[in-house]
Amino acid sequence: MSCLNLATLILAFFATSVICTRHKIVQKSLAGTDIECRQYDPPWNCAVRCQTLLMRDWVDSTGMQSPYDRFFQPDSNDRCNTNRTQRCLLDKLSTLPRNKLCLRADISVQCFLNQSGQVIMDQPKFVAPSRLLENQIFLECGTMLGFSRQRVWDVLYKGDFTHPEISCLVRCFLIRSGLYDDKSGLHLERFYVACGGYDDAFYHNVTKCIANVEAAGLCDKCTRAQRLALECVGSQYPIFVPIPLTGKLKLHG
Repeated sequence: MSCLNLATLILAFFATSVICTRHKIVQKSLAGTDIECRQYDPPWNCAVRCQTLLMRDWVDSTGMQSPYDRFFQPDSNDRCNTNRTQRCLLDKLSTLPRNKLCLRADISVQCFLNQSGQVIMDQPKFVAPSRLLENQIFLECGTMLGFSRQRVWDVLYKGDFTHPEISCLVRCFLIRSGLYDDKSGLHLERFYVACGGYDDAFYHNVTKCIANVEAAGLCDKCTRAQRLALECVGSQYPIFVPIPLTGKLKLHG
């Protein structure tokens, strides 16, 4: 075999490995979003908002999402950093006009920088998929598994993911979203990001639920994935909530 053919095979192998490993997973670093936003050339005072929008951690209507803390490493002896950060957000933002979005985003990031520990600039972190991407993943999975587009849309609009016949559709979505794999089960640290954060009580309940589902000894891998996601995370993850009529019209537009 020639060196050229061997090199081609090696490249093809690694290319395939990357595709199979990454699926539709999006990961970004703070340093990377800074470079990306510079290309868009936002107003100087809106650069931080641009970065947090790319991370899907900033929402104009509600502010900074708690999973932004994944970009910080707190001191191992500091158990109050989360409370201090939330108190800072409440105190600082209460004095700012609601329409000063760029300033509110900037002040929010400053609260994390001052209270949440050492910032992690260069390590890519999981980014929650947009609803548009989630729908796309479901449709792609439906195509691969032989479902009609209408059947997939019906599932999404009604939020009815419990039927046994679509268990493999749910599993495919979870895998391609990076939220699940057959070996490790649910990736709770990524669900934390995708759900916009949740408290310790929810995490405790999910852990107990996972143990109960696993104790059932399910042999069918699709049923296992479906039950873990729906019973243990459920409506905490927005994709499992029916799309309202307004959303349906918007998605078709």
